[in-house]
Amino acid sequence: MTKRQASPETTTPAVQATSRPRRRASEVSAEPVVERVPRKRDVRAKVREADFVVIGAGSGGVAAARRAASHGARVILVERDAIGGTCVNRGCVPKKMLSYGAGWASILSTCLAHTGGKEDWRDAIVRVNAEVARLNASYKQRLNEAGVEIWHGEASFNDRGDIVVGNEVIRPRKVLVATGARPVPLPVPGGELVTSSDDVFTWQTVPASIAVIGGGYIAVEMASILSRYGVKVDLLVREDRLLKRFDHDIAAALAEALTAKGVRIHFRTEVTMVSQSNGANEVCYTQENNPGRTQTVRAQAVLAAIGRQPNVEGLGLEALGVKLDEHGGIRVDRQFRSSVRAIHAIGDCMAGNLHLTPVAVAQGRWLADRLFDKRGDIADFDAVPTAVFCEPAIGAVGLTEAEAIEAAGGKADRVRTEIRRFVSLENRFGGLAQQSVFKLVFNARSGRVLGAHLMDGAAPEIIQTFAVALRLGVKASHLKTTMPLHPTVAEELFG
Repeated sequence: MTKRQASPETTTPAVQATSRPRRRASEVSAEPVVERVPRKRDVRAKVREADFVVIGAGSGGVAAARRAASHGARVILVERDAIGGTCVNRGCVPKKMLSYGAGWASILSTCLAHTGGKEDWRDAIVRVNAEVARLNASYKQRLNEAGVEIWHGEASFNDRGDIVVGNEVIRPRKVLVATGARPVPLPVPGGELVTSSDDVFTWQTVPASIAVIGGGYIAVEMASILSRYGVKVDLLVREDRLLKRFDHDIAAALAEALTAKGVRIHFRTEVTMVSQSNGANEVCYTQENNPGRTQTVRAQAVLAAIGRQPNVEGLGLEALGVKLDEHGGIRVDRQFRSSVRAIHAIGDCMAGNLHLTPVAVAQGRWLADRLFDKRGDIADFDAVPTAVFCEPAIGAVGLTEAEAIEAAGGKADRVRTEIRRFVSLENRFGGLAQQSVFKLVFNARSGRVLGAHLMDGAAPEIIQTFAVALRLGVKASHLKTTMPLHPTVAEELFG
């Protein structure tokens, strides 16, 4: 690829952009979108050159593009869909807003009067769409202010390593692939009848019943959200537990909580076929303890949340020699370089990566700093907090009990745990017996906290602060001697 340094003239737009007065996102959204849409033109058209081309305008791609532009790089950002990627358009943001709406609908039906799930859902979708539109406009405004040029279209590599978008060609110094991931389709007969989590955010009303296939983050969240909107939910889980990457005590407590809220959970299931009959969907499955007997769940809709796969098809990476793993993820080194040194990858399309928005953002910013400012401190990925926005919510950071024992060479006596179960004031006010569960994992000798695992509506907010404590080496003695705030659920962490 051609190496070319950014000239002073190329940095002028970015510098000028930072001096422009900021406008509200609502003002920007009312204007025509300033994007470049490649159109057919003479094949002799001049090849564009850029310092940095980012393919994919999700959280990681946007972060990398803005940071690189701030260093004076000529940046082109290519996206085939809406700016913001999965997180903004089909993931974190709309999911959490629907969860808020589901919580309020549940409170109304419990404490006041039932308002009707379908009406609640329609109201929630209007609010979700408004927020997504605001974020789309805000992202575009920030990218424009940073001097990033946005192209809308499908990107692919040609045999020279240039990037082709429509009938236009870009010759980049460096490339970042940040194309994210998409839901894995259900690989059984009738799989075409099954929806994904992406589809849920387009629904204008909810079905009376649904079969959710899966036991991870997304399956649990969707089962919890839909059940609170009045949908009858069957959850079909391949494993013998929910959330296999979370602590087993928290996963068991969540299964009890979901069951108490009316979700029917079927463990150790293997879905074999989906069909339609008499206006309903039939999901056929077998269970591990009785593999010879086929059982059936009937529901108005079926949703599969069995994993996500990298969005790399059609890019032409393999023809250039970019190596992928067995799941289609791009293999990279510690500096996010692929086997072709000028091509980098971050986020969900990267092999072996955590599929979390803050992780992709941190990777994108560090990479841009490294490439165009020759500096940058990478984030600590050893203590990444995470949450499941179900009801009750789950927050976790650090090692599970099983992971801590494995790290100790299988010696369980080197690991100590404390579990606290209690009913929060919020649930007591609502007349609910739902317990919150807090579990801490310690090094039995030093008392250092190795992991924190919480199940409570406030768990995601608490766990963010606790992640800092873990990084700083908090010990049991620190917790015992720190004054707690009363009355809060967080005080349970302090014994």
